[in-house]
Amino acid sequence: MSRRELEGRVLKRANPKTIQDKFLVGYQGWFTCRGDGEPLDPNHHGWLHWFDQPIPNGGRPNTDLWPDVSEYSPSELYPAPGLKNKDGEQMFLFSSRHSKTVRRHFHWMALHGVDGAFLQRFAGQCDMEAGNAAIRNLRDEIGDRVREAAEAEGRVFAIMYDVSGVHPDKIQRVLEQDWIHLMRNKCVLDSPNYLREKGRPVIALWGFGFNDRNHSPEVVRSIANFFRSSTPGGVYLMGGVPGHWRTLTSDSDRNPEFLRVWTEEFDALSPWTVGRYGNEEDAERWGKEKVKPDFDFLKQRGDEGNKRVDYMPVVLPGGSGYNLSGGQWGFNANKRNGGHFLWKQIYAARHAGVRIIYGAMWDEYDEGTAFMPVVSSSKELPVHPQFDFLALDADGYSLPSDWYMRIAGFAAEAL
Repeated sequence: MSRRELEGRVLKRANPKTIQDKFLVGYQGWFTCRGDGEPLDPNHHGWLHWFDQPIPNGGRPNTDLWPDVSEYSPSELYPAPGLKNKDGEQMFLFSSRHSKTVRRHFHWMALHGVDGAFLQRFAGQCDMEAGNAAIRNLRDEIGDRVREAAEAEGRVFAIMYDVSGVHPDKIQRVLEQDWIHLMRNKCVLDSPNYLREKGRPVIALWGFGFNDRNHSPEVVRSIANFFRSSTPGGVYLMGGVPGHWRTLTSDSDRNPEFLRVWTEEFDALSPWTVGRYGNEEDAERWGKEKVKPDFDFLKQRGDEGNKRVDYMPVVLPGGSGYNLSGGQWGFNANKRNGGHFLWKQIYAARHAGVRIIYGAMWDEYDEGTAFMPVVSSSKELPVHPQFDFLALDADGYSLPSDWYMRIAGFAAEAL
């Protein structure tokens, strides 16, 4: 379908009353630019996630993928310090603080039939005891933009807490204080577009139960109980869990109590797969050895009269984080291969029988997993003697910049 045909369609509004039969994406909303608003502090250079510091100041870019910004209006674009194209023209980037930009990102979801997004909220940035008022205010600001965009574009949204970055001894206190803040001060659940399941708002907790986190099952149970008891009507709790959650191996904490926590305290599980496989063959094997057995395990438990737990596998377009890691990760290490890698994961999920898929991530250019537009040709990239960048033709394919949003749309249709 051409872009003109896409724009000419009557867009169907996503149903906020159920999480079933949806393709949902993660939305970081974490890019800021100099001049897009008040900085974190008067001495801050203004750039978050695009650069660690401006390149002329000795900094480096945090992305390999370069976004296609051709559809953005001039008011949405900010000059990228130290970066020009092969013709010597200034390169530009967008800010997640700009209301028109966030609306655009959600319009793209609507255009391609993607139902909505989990807004990432980082517990470490919400720790007020650590003096993080400025960054929490920024996350609140972007949360307001997401809510407005979801309501305007007929998309759903929900909060996903990333619990990394907070000591296990204080994670419960941080989450409790911040959720009360979101409910009482930001009134997030008052939105008609906040995602619900059987009347209960959906909340995701990502990052418990991994083998390097030292969270106890008892604390996770207590946190789950807090969300249920503090939220009017209860919650539908989704867990972003280790890829090997069921077998308690590899990336999973070995404590067998975690398996009971996942199946007794949570309403949905979404095993993390970024970095767990890197090509179509491995993705297909993961589908056979993990996705299908995981789904069948939960279905059988439910059929036997136990608590029903939904299964939401993660799919990703590819990955590249060379600049982000300072050269520690491979450049274009997880090749997109023209969409074949992504489609193999989607096929495995549908073949297993799942009804919900989570795309990681709509806007994460940092690690190269973004679904959003990427420049089609290497001729459109910035040219710099120290840093390389990535276009969609890196694997030998000539593709439109919105190709991966289109694939997400095909997946949404399949659901």
